[in-house]
Amino acid sequence: MTHLKRQLNGAANERDEERRRFQWALAGLAAVFATIVLVACGGSETNPVSPTVPVSPAPPPAPRLIRQGSVPLEAPTDDSFHFFLTPITDGASGRWDATVDWSNEANTLWIWVADGVCTVDQFASDACPFDAACPCRFVSRSETATPKPRVLTIPAAAGGTRTLIFANLGPGAETVQYRVTLTGSSAATSGSAQTASVGAATGSDAPVSTARKARLPRK
Repeated sequence: MTHLKRQLNGAANERDEERRRFQWALAGLAAVFATIVLVACGGSETNPVSPTVPVSPAPPPAPRLIRQGSVPLEAPTDDSFHFFLTPITDGASGRWDATVDWSNEANTLWIWVADGVCTVDQFASDACPFDAACPCRFVSRSETATPKPRVLTIPAAAGGTRTLIFANLGPGAETVQYRVTLTGSSAATSGSAQTASVGAATGSDAPVSTARKARLPRK
């Protein structure tokens, strides 16, 4: 009986020992897991992930002045009127705007933009501006009394030369102001295009002309 009791006690002690070893093992695993979690959290603090910063689009380019001036035009007569023209050259592409304004609202001005160079003799010919035989290739035109001021726009103009033309149909004399700008991409207006000079109608080097033309026939 005593021997059996010792065996039972020994078995119980072994079970207790196994239980303690199992508990120690669990405690060790818990400690290792906690260490891993702490290291991971500490690493995220010392090496934070940089947030993605949105890139703002570049602002649109500002209009660039390429020609401006002020021109006196005499009153029309019974058989003729006075007109003005100036070829304007720029190597950049973009939106080409010509703004024309005048002093007296009672006067009527007609305005044209020709592709390339349109000379005084060409525009003064009987074929211009309505006949198909007119040598001036008009890409924009405004043959009305209003609005004032007037803006003629070529939305996607290629680099090159255009001729601005306006005529005073009266009834009185007039002083006309004009301003031509180009709004292009940053790349298009880089380099030599940025150094384009601004001409004035009163300057000695400005390629401008005023002339008389016979009364326009009806369109």
